[in-house]
Amino acid sequence: MPNVVKGSKQEKMVVVPYRPRRRLLITVAWLAGMGASAAAGLFYGYFETFRTEQIAQAERQRLTDELANVQQENADLRRQVAILDTTSVMDKRATEEVQSTIRGLRDRVALLEQDIVFYRQVVSDETESTGLTIGQFDISATNEPRTFRYKLVLRQKDADGDTYLMGHVNVNLVGKQGDSQVILPLRDVSENIRDLDIRLRFKFFQSIEGELELPEGFVPERIQIAAVAAEPVAKSIDQNFSWVVEGE
Repeated sequence: MPNVVKGSKQEKMVVVPYRPRRRLLITVAWLAGMGASAAAGLFYGYFETFRTEQIAQAERQRLTDELANVQQENADLRRQVAILDTTSVMDKRATEEVQSTIRGLRDRVALLEQDIVFYRQVVSDETESTGLTIGQFDISATNEPRTFRYKLVLRQKDADGDTYLMGHVNVNLVGKQGDSQVILPLRDVSENIRDLDIRLRFKFFQSIEGELELPEGFVPERIQIAAVAAEPVAKSIDQNFSWVVEGE
């Protein structure tokens, strides 16, 4: 019986059978479990890394596609801005050209109006009458004793430059031959006139002129002028001029 110190705590002893194989199996199993755990951890880490990389690649591809779309949209917008700028410049130039043309036309119209006023003043006298009027009648001598030059000018008062005066005029020489009074139409004494009714058609004035030859024994006293206007204003003129030869 072993020695026991009185008063000390006594621990129970357990007798375990000595089994070296079992301890080896436990050790091997533990090492296998540790290896399996390590392998599982490595596989899980590789899987997570692969999955994360796949997600990252997909995200990069999405961002790349979005960047390409944004760049394309930006290029389209730049082209539209360039087109709008070009259109704006063309519109501005066109507007400037139109305005310049309008200014030129206005200046031209102003000059034409001034010319119209000038020509109206040249071809018309300042009278209250309008329409057909006799502006001038002259008789002048020539080198031939019984041959004379004549000039009759008929005018349209207040002519607007667009309207023709339409009508006719008769010119007669009134005088005596012997004891009888004789009326000679201008066409009978002038080769320049063929008709009794001399046609009138003019905007501002019409000149009727030529030479006339008096018959033997005919003594002229006056010139009788009868003019009729049908358009634009109906008007008749009946006027006598004394036989007065310029230069005599």
